[in-house]
Amino acid sequence: MRERRTTSRTKTWVTLLLAASVTWGAAGAAAQTPEPTNPAGEVVAPSVTLPPTTRENPFAGFETYYLANGMKLWFNRLRGAPNVTASVVVPYGRDRDLKGREQLAHFTEHMLFSDHDGRSEREIKNAVEGLGGIRNGVTYNDRTFYFVTIGNEYGLFAIEWLSRIMSPHDMDQEVVERSRQPVAVEINSRPRELFEHVGAALNPDWLLPAPFWEREFGLRGRAVMHDPWVSLHDITAEDLRGFYDQYYAPAAMTLTIVGDLDPDQVLDLAERTFGTFPSRDVAPLGYELTDPGRARTTSFWGFGSDIGYDRRYKLFNPSAEDQLYVLFIRDLLGRRLNQRLRYGERKAAYGVATTLIKRGPAAYLRLGGDINEDEYDYAVQVFDEELAQLRAGSIDPSAFEEDRRAIIERLRTSNLTTEALSSWPRNYFYDPNVFDDFPDVLGFYAQVDQQALAAFVNRTLVADRELGSVTYLQPVSQGVMLFALILLVTLTHRGVSGMLTRPIEMKTIRYIARFRTALLIRFVRVIVFAGLGLILGRLVIAGLIWAGSAWVVTIDNYVLQTTSWALMLSGSIALVVLYLAWFPRKLLVFPDHIRVKSRAYSARVLRPEDIAEISLRRFRDVWLSTDIVRCTALAFGLLGPGLYIRPKKGRALFFRTRDTMELTELLGEWRGAPVCVTANSGGPRRAPNIAVPPERGGRTAPSAASGKSREQDIVDAEPAPITVKPTPSVRTFDDPVDVDQ
Repeated sequence: MRERRTTSRTKTWVTLLLAASVTWGAAGAAAQTPEPTNPAGEVVAPSVTLPPTTRENPFAGFETYYLANGMKLWFNRLRGAPNVTASVVVPYGRDRDLKGREQLAHFTEHMLFSDHDGRSEREIKNAVEGLGGIRNGVTYNDRTFYFVTIGNEYGLFAIEWLSRIMSPHDMDQEVVERSRQPVAVEINSRPRELFEHVGAALNPDWLLPAPFWEREFGLRGRAVMHDPWVSLHDITAEDLRGFYDQYYAPAAMTLTIVGDLDPDQVLDLAERTFGTFPSRDVAPLGYELTDPGRARTTSFWGFGSDIGYDRRYKLFNPSAEDQLYVLFIRDLLGRRLNQRLRYGERKAAYGVATTLIKRGPAAYLRLGGDINEDEYDYAVQVFDEELAQLRAGSIDPSAFEEDRRAIIERLRTSNLTTEALSSWPRNYFYDPNVFDDFPDVLGFYAQVDQQALAAFVNRTLVADRELGSVTYLQPVSQGVMLFALILLVTLTHRGVSGMLTRPIEMKTIRYIARFRTALLIRFVRVIVFAGLGLILGRLVIAGLIWAGSAWVVTIDNYVLQTTSWALMLSGSIALVVLYLAWFPRKLLVFPDHIRVKSRAYSARVLRPEDIAEISLRRFRDVWLSTDIVRCTALAFGLLGPGLYIRPKKGRALFFRTRDTMELTELLGEWRGAPVCVTANSGGPRRAPNIAVPPERGGRTAPSAASGKSREQDIVDAEPAPITVKPTPSVRTFDDPVDVDQ
């Protein structure tokens, strides 16, 4: 048995009485005020023409009913309306998607329009479209909305048609598979390829900055980096049935019917169709809000023509009355700000937007727009003045009444159609825990006074719930910015390289050996170190984003903020250079030490007393032993032995060069002790005549070509070998920039 509640008739009389009083007051004022004239005495039109306010209130006709299964029905007989709009809003959306089953709410919406009751999807949709009707479903984060609009003569049919759409479905597996592809096309989903997999791996949800709703309200939605293709194809018919059964309870839905239909016929039909849905327990909305309890203002600088200005006020769990107050403030400020900033003498902005954005029990009022740079200070002053007048209730009474009449008539005019009235449950009145009855928005606007409005503003639009953001214009051109970036990168690179570089005496170099890395090892090193570099780089970027979001963007000073970004960029470049310093490239032999040079300027200095072991080893002596754990292996040692250098501190090095045996002999002489040869590693192929440093009893080998000292040969950068007999396989100073470390 349905319950009927008439809630708007009294409001209708209040609205009409207020409207009449306003009209009589305006008429009396007009009778006492002489017609305006110009200097010549000619009568001219008044500067402001107030519209009549005796038209019918489109919001006042709504009545609330409850069907037998608990479903709420809002019905408004909008006399003379050519169309009928029937809609259902379900207060659950994408926020209720299961983890790993993202798109479940959206897929459920699609399934309700698919094959059902022996009719195909084409037949179902054509039943409305063939009669000139419009139908659709939309899934939001916190709600799902279904509607049909059709000519008045087909209004009862539209109600019955929508009930079939919303009724329980079998979710047949074959139908599910056919309906999956349209959803994939709509969300532009496809199987991930290499770059998408890498991007997803480098951007886990825990590494991404908190989205707006989570940061400011504590609302956690579905995973940002979920795989839409996998999630969509993992959804089963059981998942869809379970989602419908859990969230499509009749007592959670709101059915809204607007049109020139007989109320008794509408109610009887609704009871015979929607009222037969099986009753279910209503699932909780599942939102838990957290108020960070702080204001936040951010500043940015970009290239453009205007300054972007944005001011927001957060609302937590607003009541029905709170939301109506915010809607009134939205419309009132929208008019007053545009009157002063767009239509006034100082054209400070093209337009100011005032909007109310909702998500579950969270909402915010947004004020903002693009402002002329020369008028920015004036525009901010206007924003502050208007808000201050609202808080103080000090708007001129006549101006307040004029503005109120204007927004009421605009509200009236824009809600004379069935589609417009049905949009209110879609956008604002969808939470059944907040809205029992369809609010009389126009009647509420007519009753608002400045004192009550000021009390609400002071209670709700408070400083610690204010968010501000300004995007200023860059004071420098793009060319100057590019030059500054190049200069910053260059100076940072040179500074880091200067810190890592140590001067050496070129004449004292005895030998230069470039490491010959096995192809397979080189490939693996590139993959491993590139991957490790991506991971470390992503962590650094995440840290920079966190620091930038938490601290840098809150600096409202161009020089300080730009300097902070520059320091962060310089630090990132320095980390890249230091990371490349991990990779050894060549070995330099000096009389009193050796240097293992990296690819990025730095070099590791080892003196004889720093070295625990120099030996020739094979594959099994390194790769199949525990020594591999603390060794940088650049060779396998399969075709020939490799040189193994183990310092007393730090990682060992296993490598080959163009002439490993010659370098082995040289290092033995340099160290003053023979190189240890492990079993099966083989010995030197020959015993070349090695130049022994003078301080170890040797002498400088004369050049075979010119008789100059070996030191002079290196200074001249001639590719001559160290030995008396030239050996083409021995490299000398062939890279002056890299060697001078």
